[in-house]
This record gives sequence, C-alpha cells and structure tokens, in this order.
Amino acid sequence: MTDQPHDTNQTPAKSIGSDLLASMVVFLVALPLCMGISIASGADVAAGLVTGIVGGLVVGFFSGAPLQVSGPAAGLTVVCAEVIHEHGLPALGIVVMWAGILQLIAGVFKLGQWFRAVSPAVVHGMLSGIGVLILSSQLHVMVDDRPRHGGLANLLSIPEAIKKGLPLPTWEARSDRQVRLELLQTFGHLHERQAEIAAHVARLVPPGQSEDPSPAQAEQLKPFVPVQQAVIAEMRIARQKADLSMLERLGGQSGPDLPASMRQARRSLAGAAADLESGSLVKAANSQQQAASALAEVLADLKNHDWAAKVGLASIAIIILWQSLAPRRLRFIPGPLLAVIFVTILAWVGSLPVLYVEVPDRLIDGLTFPAFHVLTNVPLKELFVASLFMAVIASAETLLCAGAVDRMQTGPRTQYDRELAAQGLGNIICGALGALPMTGVIVRSAANVQAGGKTRLSAILHGLWLLIFVVALGFLLRMIPTAALAGILVYTGFKLIDFKGIWHLWKTSRSEAAILLITVVVIVVEDLLVGVITGVVLSAVKLLITFSHLDVRLIPSAGKSNRYTLAMSGAATFLRLPLLADKLEEVPNGAHLHVDFEHLDYIDHACLELLMSWAKQHESTGGQLIIDWGKLHARFRDIATSRRSERGRVTAPT
Repeated sequence: MTDQPHDTNQTPAKSIGSDLLASMVVFLVALPLCMGISIASGADVAAGLVTGIVGGLVVGFFSGAPLQVSGPAAGLTVVCAEVIHEHGLPALGIVVMWAGILQLIAGVFKLGQWFRAVSPAVVHGMLSGIGVLILSSQLHVMVDDRPRHGGLANLLSIPEAIKKGLPLPTWEARSDRQVRLELLQTFGHLHERQAEIAAHVARLVPPGQSEDPSPAQAEQLKPFVPVQQAVIAEMRIARQKADLSMLERLGGQSGPDLPASMRQARRSLAGAAADLESGSLVKAANSQQQAASALAEVLADLKNHDWAAKVGLASIAIIILWQSLAPRRLRFIPGPLLAVIFVTILAWVGSLPVLYVEVPDRLIDGLTFPAFHVLTNVPLKELFVASLFMAVIASAETLLCAGAVDRMQTGPRTQYDRELAAQGLGNIICGALGALPMTGVIVRSAANVQAGGKTRLSAILHGLWLLIFVVALGFLLRMIPTAALAGILVYTGFKLIDFKGIWHLWKTSRSEAAILLITVVVIVVEDLLVGVITGVVLSAVKLLITFSHLDVRLIPSAGKSNRYTLAMSGAATFLRLPLLADKLEEVPNGAHLHVDFEHLDYIDHACLELLMSWAKQHESTGGQLIIDWGKLHARFRDIATSRRSERGRVTAPT
C-alpha cells in the first residue's frame, strides 16, 4: 500500500478566505494549549509557544496531512516532565532532537504507512477519549480553577467545578470590581515572574543534589536577587492599592481570607529573597517553589468563579446559536471567533474580574537551549531510550490523529510517510531551540476542520498568528478571558465524543463497541498511548477469536435417506480441527455427504487435508463426499483445483 499522491502546496484562491478564518480559530484554540502543556511539562510557557509556531510555519508547510495541525501535545507531558526532572531542561532539547532524527529516518524508510492498519473502533475511541479529557480538564479552567492531576481526577471533580460556577454572579461596586481585576492582573504577572525565577533556580541544582554545591556554583544565584526584590516591591505597591476593609470585602465574595493569604505570600517572598542572598542552592530552590505557590493561593482567593463560568457559557452559547441561526451568506465566519471577540469586548467593558491570557514579554527569555555538556554528565543510553520512547509516542499520536482527521473530511488524504518525516524535521528544530516536542494534535486539527479549513494554509497561518501576536501584539492576547478560550475547548471536546457513532456501533457490533468504550476508559484513567495500545491489542484478540470460531452442523436431508449436509460457518483453521474431525466421525458409513461452504469465511490447508483424507477413507465404505467449491472464496478455489481437476463439483476419488 502506498501513500495517495495528493499535492496541496497549491492553494486555490476560493479557499483562501476559509483558511484565513479557520487559522484564527485554530490559533485561539492552540494558544492556551501551548501554554498549559508547557506548565504541565515543567517548562516555561515560551517552550510550548515556540513549538506551536514551528508546528505551523515549518511542519504545516511540509506536512503530508494538510488539515492536521501540529504543536505540543498532552500525551508527551509525562515524558518531558521525567526528562526535565531527571536530567534538567538542557537535556530536553537533545532528547527532542534525537527523537526528531528517528522520526525523519522512519519517514524516509516508509514506516509511517503501518499506522494505517488501525481498527476504526480504536480511532473513534481515541477521539472520544481525548474529547473526555479535554472537556473534563477545561471545565475547571472555564470557572477559573486549576485542572486536577490526571484525567480521572478531572472527571470525578466535575461536580465541584459546576458547584463553583453555578451561583449567579454578584455585581460588586465598580470600584471593588476594578480593584479585584487589577489585583488579578498584577498577581497573575507576579506569579508568572516568580515561577520563572523558581524554574531558573531549579535548573542550577544538579539532579539528586542534597547538599549545597561549591561557592562558585552558588554565585550563580546572585543575578536573581534584584529580580526577586523587584517582585517584592511590586507586590507591596499592589497591596497598597486596596485598604484592609476592601481586601476583606473582596475575600468575602469568594469565601477565603484574602488578607491572610497576602501576608503569607509576603513572608514567603521575603524568605525566598533571603535564601537567594545566602547562596544556598537547595534552600533557594525550595523557597522559590513555596513563594510561587503562595502567590498562586492569592490568585485563587481573588478569583471570581461564578463570573468566569458565565463567560465560558456565553462563548459556548454564541457558538451554538451562530451555527444554527446564522444567515447562510455569513456562515463562513467561524462561531468560535465571534464568541471570543464578543466575550472579550463584554469582559473589558464590564471590567469583569476574571483571569485573562498571560503571555511572556519576550519568547527567548523563556527558552533553555540544549547544552551538549549534558552528554558527558548523563549516560547516553538513558538519553537514547528517552528519545526512542518520545519518537514512538509522538509518531503514534501524530499518525493516528492524521487517520482520524481523514475520517472528518473529504479532502486530500494523508501521505503518512511524508507526515512522519515532516514531524521529524519539526522536532529537530524544536530540540535545537529548546522547545517542547510536537505531534499532530487532534483538538486543533478538529477545530481546523470544523472551522472550514480547506488546505495546509490554515495550519501555516495559525503558526504565523502565534508568532505575530506573542512577539508584537501580546497586549491584545492579554485582553482575552481565559474562560472564553476554555469554553471553546469544552465545546470542541464535547464534539469529539461521537455519541451517535458509539450507539450505531453498539447496534451493529457489540464487540467493536466494547473495544471503543474500553479504549476511552483506559485513555481517561491512564493516558492516550496506553489507551490506544489497549484498543489495538483488543482488536487483535477479537480478530484471533473470529478466526478461531467455527460452527459445524451435520444436517440429514429431508426425504432422502443416507444423505447429509455438513454446514460450516466461521473460519476453519487448524485450531478447530478436532471439532471438524468429530463431526465427520458422526457421518454413517456409505452416506453421501455434501459440504456447504456458503457461510464459511476461511479454510486453511490443515482442514482441507482432513477433508481429502477423510474422503478417501469414506469412499472405501461406498460413501461419497461432494464439495461445492464455487461458493468458497476464489483463493480457496485455486487450492481445490490443484487437488481435483473438476471445477464446481468435486467427487472424492474411488
């Protein structure tokens, strides 16, 4: 089987408008995912944003799956986090580069096509499982809460998220609302800066370090002292914007004691600064994490979950209403794009106290380029194993996603080997830049298809929008409520769950439906790769069971004595040879036996040999064996012809 020769580098003029609008939707979906996956992996948000940019501008241009969108994927967060924890951020770039080289080699040697041999039940299960993961995690983000660790935890805590977002918003005095919004923005920025300091300090601590290193190493902490002092000064200024009674009033709206959490944050920041000045690496790393956590608590106390929930619900409502009520001539405008624009204007006009998108001022400040001295400090075997594991997971997710995208649309089909090679090239570049590894991402790809993307231009432009907005127009991104983007993802996740397909599969094939449901459950409970592997294994087991099932019935002919029919259905293989032999033994001596192959799916050489040898013995008793080869598959007819010269009806020799 070869890749289908579709060339999509030429963009028809009539599709440019659709691709332009679709690229904006994909960009809006990709932005929070890039940042969220970075944080989950233990890297700076810049690492995920750069991966999204490379996935659009580079992989989008060379891709073998024109409508697939590439970027950092949740399925690789565990691998990235383990590499960073064990060997540090400089080692991640090397691992990603090596994984990209392995993918490029696999694509050149045409290994990508093997990923096409996946059961549709597994593909639909993968889509539905990812839909459940996205929906359950983004429901928490939609109420300005933090997602739980793991898909099952997110799913089980959905009632908690609903409880937080269910109350009607309290319309505070405009002054209080404005102060809450300013404090949210200020402490969000402070938390981002503190997390960056903590990440940089953590990189200085060698893996497994339990005691302080040499004074020369401790000198590396000194540049962070003025930065930490600046964070403390900014917090002092922010605290002075509201008096104690206003802080108590703001905290009373959300329940917790806001002044107390601010005091704890101030103490944690002071302790972090003292440890930096003392030059104690291990203590500084711990206190930096505590300071970042304390600022996160202040943010949590300032959040207004009910307003955030209504913002997210408004986004979903606009998408649904637009798709059902929009005039035909205006339906080319994507609903998610309208939702973000409308909700953003509403949030800023009303000064709604919700979280807004955070982006770094300069991308390069958040990148950690690969350091090749790691090769002398870390066993090469460990790095290679991590690269191999990363390459396998990334390739599996990418090509399974590509197959799923093919099922969503009727345009050009995926060229699997070209796509695998393009992903390898993208990961080589990401590794060199110190960014996260990439895969084809089903959430962005599905958003691309649903928004009307026609060619690879939509994927390329989404990378361009990421680059332009993050580098030059970050202030516009900071106006978008996070809950609005989460609402789009909640809707996208729900659409990925194929309820109709599951019901249809249940009515037609219970076993295939069971494989689909088990795949979904394992993806939610464990992770994407384990779920897909489970589905593939179950499909193989089902195939084995199918090919080992054989039903054999000996039926006497009505009104004719000593005449029988041996009806066979299923697969006659050597595994069921004893059953076939037992039925043949029940045939009386001298009887005429007709073997009916009409409902037989397969017969192997062993069963044919048994029938032929039994025919010789039965003929000696005066009986006769009649086999109708015409109803068997053509490949079995060739086997029969080699044994008997007569075609159609074969009588055992005397």
